[in-house]
Amino acid sequence: MGLDGVEIVMQVEEAFDIVIEDGEAEKSVTPGHLIELILSKVGRTTDATCLTQRAFHRARASLMRQLHIKRDEIRPDTPLTGLFPRPTRRQQVRQVLADLGLSKEIELTRPEWLQKAILAVDICGALGLTAYLLMRPFSSNFALLNFAFGSPLLAGILFVILFSWAALYVSRSKQNEFQPSMANVGHLARWIVANAPDLVKAPPGPWSREQVSEVVRQIVVEALCCEEIYRENANFVKDLGLS
Repeated sequence: MGLDGVEIVMQVEEAFDIVIEDGEAEKSVTPGHLIELILSKVGRTTDATCLTQRAFHRARASLMRQLHIKRDEIRPDTPLTGLFPRPTRRQQVRQVLADLGLSKEIELTRPEWLQKAILAVDICGALGLTAYLLMRPFSSNFALLNFAFGSPLLAGILFVILFSWAALYVSRSKQNEFQPSMANVGHLARWIVANAPDLVKAPPGPWSREQVSEVVRQIVVEALCCEEIYRENANFVKDLGLS
């Protein structure tokens, strides 16, 4: 099983407080198989409470408490960028998650323009250095320098690695943008369902198939980025891109 598969199994085990054996995981070739496996371990109920709706109400209440926003200003399609000002975004996101009782953090990313700029410098710098060394071969009395710059291709690769590391390290404070999968309050509600289903599942006890299906869908979509093609009868490897 690849890393994506291991990640999905581990998150499912954590979400439902169950253990899935390797043999059981290998037989679960579709989300539907995985749902039935989970139900066999947690028990069934006919209560079909919508977890995403419950998560939305919990998230809205927390946003109102922590950010002092009016109830009618928070809808499922409300952009998170409008609720969390960029200068204090990371701190306020953590406050809301702590208020919800969540220890897992929402991953923020660098602005798209900065990511493109780093990539552009990477490519241009590597190509420029490679071309320069092809025209003027490098020679030094130091073996390490000869190893690094003696091969233009190797020098270009080293430039990409070192510059990328330095750029990402220096720009850590710029990680304050929400990812596309976390664009609005509705996305936040679905993230809560995938990462803390017990938080919105009440009362405690067995799960309905609808609830298990909802959680599995969010976990798989988050891991494989397959929201548009997700189906319960889709093959994890052939259809959903599981590696």
